[in-house]
Amino acid sequence: MKAAETPAPEGAPKKKPLITVVLQFLLSVVVLGCGVALAAYFLRTGPEAKPGKRQASPPLVEVTQVYYGPHQLTVNGMGTVLASKEINLTPGVGGEIIAMSDNMVPGGFFTKNETLVTIDPLDYQLAILKLQSEVDKAQNDLELEMGNQRIARTEYEILGQKVTETEKNLMLRNPQLKISEATLQGVKASLAQAKLDLKRTRVDAPFNGVVLTRSVNLGTRVTESTILGTLVGTDEFWVKLAIPTNQLQWITFPASGKQGSKVRIFLQEKTAGQFYRTGQVIRLAADVEAKGRMAAVYVAVKDPLCLLPENSEMPKLLLDSFVRADIEGVELASVVSIHRDYLHENNSIWLMKDDNTLEIRKVNIVAKTNDQVLVGSGIENGDRLIVTALSSPVEGSLVQLLREKNTAARDRATADNAKATKGAVIQ
Repeated sequence: MKAAETPAPEGAPKKKPLITVVLQFLLSVVVLGCGVALAAYFLRTGPEAKPGKRQASPPLVEVTQVYYGPHQLTVNGMGTVLASKEINLTPGVGGEIIAMSDNMVPGGFFTKNETLVTIDPLDYQLAILKLQSEVDKAQNDLELEMGNQRIARTEYEILGQKVTETEKNLMLRNPQLKISEATLQGVKASLAQAKLDLKRTRVDAPFNGVVLTRSVNLGTRVTESTILGTLVGTDEFWVKLAIPTNQLQWITFPASGKQGSKVRIFLQEKTAGQFYRTGQVIRLAADVEAKGRMAAVYVAVKDPLCLLPENSEMPKLLLDSFVRADIEGVELASVVSIHRDYLHENNSIWLMKDDNTLEIRKVNIVAKTNDQVLVGSGIENGDRLIVTALSSPVEGSLVQLLREKNTAARDRATADNAKATKGAVIQ
């Protein structure tokens, strides 16, 4: 007997047939595949964004107006301070030093004709006394011979004999007279030499100066060639400047009553308010230096050690000091001064024309300075010089004027300065 089938509880989910589940899965896969295919199609066929062309704007430039005007050139040079007068002092006579001036020490200042060293004069005084007696004797001998001359002439006239010229000279004692005269002249010369030697026992300064070195002391026995010391004149020193030969054309040298260029001499790099000494070009050396092929220009400086009251607060120029000098050169009547940075290849400049285009113009350079160039031609008064750096300038390309605060005022000031005389240091 079969057991009766128990019915399913009410409300329980009915079990789906297997085919239904399979059909639902396949349908989902088909829908998903269609979506993927559609997305891939849209990605491949979507619109592309094309970049638009960008309009380039002209470069912004700053300009300054330029004008012709007179300019005073200044030639810059470096050099060394030298002595204009330097001697090794010698006595001229020998003997023992018995006195020395208090100024006869290294660094001691002395005046012209001041006695620096005194040598014992006793030997020379005795020599003078001896020679004076010889002069007196020779003078008496000459007078005696002149008396004999009168007697001999009287005897010759009494005899009245005809003799040769040689016999006549002997009879009139002319040779004896010449010997007496020569002897007197010789002892007088010896006496003059002795007096000169006595004078030389006082060694006087030949000029105003300072003692560099001293080689003797009190009690030292010296000869006429002994070096007592080295003296340097203090009225004037020289400065030997090294100047490039191509800049000599700007310097004025003394000639035909014309004075040399004025010079400002600095002991170190120029700073605001720094004092300087003034000098004057006196000559040009005939050769050039072996190293650097530079010309040597000599400048004279008065009272270099500031011994005069009016120079007491000025800087002293010591011997062998290395100095910098600015030489006042010639004045150029009409040039344009522009900064070196604004000069480009082949001596050309950049100008902004009235139609706001770039012009590259070649100019004639008269001279170059440390930071400027002086243009003699190729520029017109009022031209607008471009002072802005351009990466790739092209002739005729458009440029745009950059207006900054005080630009117009700066342009007017530039023009006024260009019209006024100003110095330019030649490089």
